[in-house]
Amino acid sequence: MRKIDYLLIGQGTAGSLLAWQLMQKGCRVLVVDDGRPSSSRVAAGICNPVTGRKLTRTWLADELFPYLHDFYRNLERELDTSFFHPVPLYRPYQSIEEQNFFIAQTANPLLQDYVRLSASDRAYASLIHNELGGLETLQAAWVDLPVMLDALRGRFREAGALAEDSFSWDDVIREEDSVTWKDIRARKIISCEGAYARFGPYFGWLPWAVVKGEILSVDWPGQSLPGIVNQSIWIQPHKDGTFRVGSTYEWDDLDWEPTEKGRTYLEGKLTKLTKLPFEIQCHVAGIRPATQGRRPFAGLHPEYTPIGIFNGLGSKGTSLAPFLSRQLADFLTEGKELHPDANIERFHSLYFSSLKS
Repeated sequence: MRKIDYLLIGQGTAGSLLAWQLMQKGCRVLVVDDGRPSSSRVAAGICNPVTGRKLTRTWLADELFPYLHDFYRNLERELDTSFFHPVPLYRPYQSIEEQNFFIAQTANPLLQDYVRLSASDRAYASLIHNELGGLETLQAAWVDLPVMLDALRGRFREAGALAEDSFSWDDVIREEDSVTWKDIRARKIISCEGAYARFGPYFGWLPWAVVKGEILSVDWPGQSLPGIVNQSIWIQPHKDGTFRVGSTYEWDDLDWEPTEKGRTYLEGKLTKLTKLPFEIQCHVAGIRPATQGRRPFAGLHPEYTPIGIFNGLGSKGTSLAPFLSRQLADFLTEGKELHPDANIERFHSLYFSSLKS
């Protein structure tokens, strides 16, 4: 019987970064991944500290963004690869009213570190309708998630910390202070399964609100952009010369197949935003593990404490995962507090209510 500290289920963004944080603390970790479709593998990986039409700072922006910039840069060095791309996020004004509102927001002390008037309007003008100019969001970035996840997978494999194997919760044996899966005994098992976790036996009672998103890859020969464009949809320049365009939100048709409806929506928005014809190269879909309160799920099961979860990061997973994976690693190894808005203790009453029904 092999004894370890933590058995993590799923090698998406959440599972990979939690495994990395635990390994940096000297913990014995095993990540189980069976190669199922993963939202992390199709996500754009955009980190955006200011969202919405009212330019609202994203939750915990002041903590998340300084940390993620340092974390991803350090991880690149450790893995000897490149996947972190800090770039501005450009928002072309859609009307005089929006222009006036956005310009006024640049004087807002809460946004001073995050927005500025763009000095690069001309650099976008050959491709984007931006006759009124635009605003830039600072501290934005994107992470090439497949590159990062492949590099981490290789490192886990080298360390004997990866099991490329099928997983079923039916094979998990609960004990008072540990779990056993096949020939592995772990102090704790952590579900990092993304949208699949809502079907499992331990965390289906959490208030999930999973949502399907679709993304296009398009080609504009000879064109480039200095940053990500965001105007109802986003356009993300990729290092291979193509552009990714997204995204849609669908709460009913929850499978992994791209749809004609999604393609038509994105194509229509893109045609209005851009000046030049484009060619669609690829169309993909994924299911985001989102939650009803738009806050992640982290912590231990209310009844079976050797079982935990790190999930529900939704469309902001690339921004949330570095900081919250560190918090969860500190919680697991040192008993430090989780942020109350992420700790699933806030939903324990739902679990006990479900037992009575």
